[in-house]
Amino acid sequence: MEAFTTHRGHVALLDWTDVNTDLIIPARYLKRIERTGYGPLLFADKRYVAGGAPEVDTPEQQGAYEATFPLNNPHFKGASILVVGKNFGCGSSREHAVWAVSQAGYRVLIAPGKHEGFADIFEQNSFNNGLLPIELPEADWRAIAGAVAAHPTLEATVNLEASTITVHQPEGKSTSYSFEIPSEQRKRLLAGLDAIAETLLIADSISRHEQSAPAWVTPAAS
Repeated sequence: MEAFTTHRGHVALLDWTDVNTDLIIPARYLKRIERTGYGPLLFADKRYVAGGAPEVDTPEQQGAYEATFPLNNPHFKGASILVVGKNFGCGSSREHAVWAVSQAGYRVLIAPGKHEGFADIFEQNSFNNGLLPIELPEADWRAIAGAVAAHPTLEATVNLEASTITVHQPEGKSTSYSFEIPSEQRKRLLAGLDAIAETLLIADSISRHEQSAPAWVTPAAS
């Protein structure tokens, strides 16, 4: 997993509430056995005109875009920071939803309301895959969302070490906002470790413990 320290990128806005995982990545794509190729399928039922989504086995063949879908705004092309509404990622627990968001190029999600911005499992899956989910106070979120709506080419810098988001205004001014994420998740992201990789750091200690444990504790060798 790529370490996250500081990231600067274009900001896109999807001011929708209760965006569920079936909307993020439709269930028909979950039969894929690969863990890659989900980026073009992100929001497939909204991003493309009816029947125009790419084929599953050839996702690089883009369909016809739906002009009314907010993320199809040409100014948002190449955005890597996504401002979303409350309860983003609700619904089923499919990890594919996070894969689709990440593989579409997003490194950061910004939602309003502490403990209201993201569904719990989606948030945990995000941390485990190097996607940074940030929940801001409502007023701060509205300020950022309003700035993006007014200036769709806006850029921002997210500094995880300092726990700040700095919005770069077109006139050269910058405004910073502070955020908090759980300390353990912050450490993992800064180090580029998911939960399994973190455990493997103490693999030698685990092995020594297993070797010294009573036989009734250690699983029998197959």
